[in-house]
Amino acid sequence: MILDSLILQTKLFLQEDMDIEVGDTSIQEVDSDHLSLKQHTSMIGVGGKLNLMAVISFDDKLLNELVTLFMDGEEVEEDEADEVRESVSGEVINTILGLALPTFPNRGKGVTITPPITINDSTTLKKHKNSKILSANIVTNYGDLSISAIGEEIK
Repeated sequence: MILDSLILQTKLFLQEDMDIEVGDTSIQEVDSDHLSLKQHTSMIGVGGKLNLMAVISFDDKLLNELVTLFMDGEEVEEDEADEVRESVSGEVINTILGLALPTFPNRGKGVTITPPITINDSTTLKKHKNSKILSANIVTNYGDLSISAIGEEIK
């Protein structure tokens, strides 16, 4: 249910807010202890009545397009490019999670979220012992993104 909410809000955000075409979506429960990441990744911890990590990971071309859209075509200086990409990646997952929160159990009441953190120097995330990883790959006309939930009680 949580991953379904994240997928729906991701698609709506990309299509309606960013005017990016969305194609196929594939969902999988990751059998290994690791989640493979794309070039750019941000994550938010969800606590309180839920205990999970929401992770979004972008292909380079897709994140660059999102940066262009967020910056409204304004040129980004080369020395600021990494910082701007990290900011946009964090803002995207923050927006998606904020939109999905009312569809979480108990309408998101009693749920806390951490500020987004961005990691770009890792290719995998390791899950805790009893956790599960559910992940969806969403295809767009600018490349793919994955949206994932890692936790013990994800559905």
